[in-house]
Amino acid sequence: MNNSNHQLLLYQLELDQALVDCGMSYFFRLNDGRFFVIDGGYFTPGEEDRLLGWLKDLTPFGEKPVIAGWFFTHGHQDHVGNFIQFVRKHREKAEIQKIYYQFQPMDFSNVTGDWREKCNDLATVQEFYRTLEQDCPDIPVHILHTGERFSVGGLEMEVLYTAEDLYPTEASFNDYSAVIMVTVSGQKILFLGDLGQKGSQILLESKKDRLACDLVQVSHHGFNGATKELYEATGAKVLLWPSADFVIRENQNTAVNRYLLREMDIKEHLVSGTGTVRLELPYKIHTAYRYPKQFFHVTKRS
Repeated sequence: MNNSNHQLLLYQLELDQALVDCGMSYFFRLNDGRFFVIDGGYFTPGEEDRLLGWLKDLTPFGEKPVIAGWFFTHGHQDHVGNFIQFVRKHREKAEIQKIYYQFQPMDFSNVTGDWREKCNDLATVQEFYRTLEQDCPDIPVHILHTGERFSVGGLEMEVLYTAEDLYPTEASFNDYSAVIMVTVSGQKILFLGDLGQKGSQILLESKKDRLACDLVQVSHHGFNGATKELYEATGAKVLLWPSADFVIRENQNTAVNRYLLREMDIKEHLVSGTGTVRLELPYKIHTAYRYPKQFFHVTKRS
């Protein structure tokens, strides 16, 4: 890998919404040319090729992309599915140096929701672990813990919340999302995954003084996610929406989204469903490079 100094970049990727109306995929291009990936999206066929394509385009010709770290917020299909197919198809085409996550224990008895969804979620987590064991046993795994800090290629990370803070309290699977604050040259970016109301309450009670940030990823794709009070505590001016464009339109009048879209003092909304965006870091508002929208075949939820 070329060790020359690179502009540190953040990409919010547009995902193919033909099969699901959710999904989340981010990556940082680090100042040493490596990458740090967050989640990656659903099992949608071709998503693994698109992710590799982005990484290869940003890697010097003839060199293998190096993923310094791949972080997973939680084990839902639309967050870990693409990783599973990526390593099975492209394991030799990219180097993955470390995997970061903190999932809830395999006992799903305290997870609320329909039993069929719980069965699907359990099967996905089991497949994730099977993939680690069978397809990439040589990649170091870092199990995250609340309060931990670590650095990767110009990124300073603080783990604000994990499943450890919740388990075994009964809650939605989304509330087991790991929450990290990423700091770049003094600028803070908060990644919430799919955090819900109980996780929001715990964060506000235990880490309210650590939530202030410049950019925040909107929880659960603009569906029912984090609380208004949590977003208010961030004071963020830029919202990162890992959301289909039609999801925001159809959910714009929920209490939280009404606050985010019309009441909170937000200077910029960046929505993955309107096209991939590239942010030079530290980020100056309204300077994101917007790639053309790629997927036109989905206009609304059926």
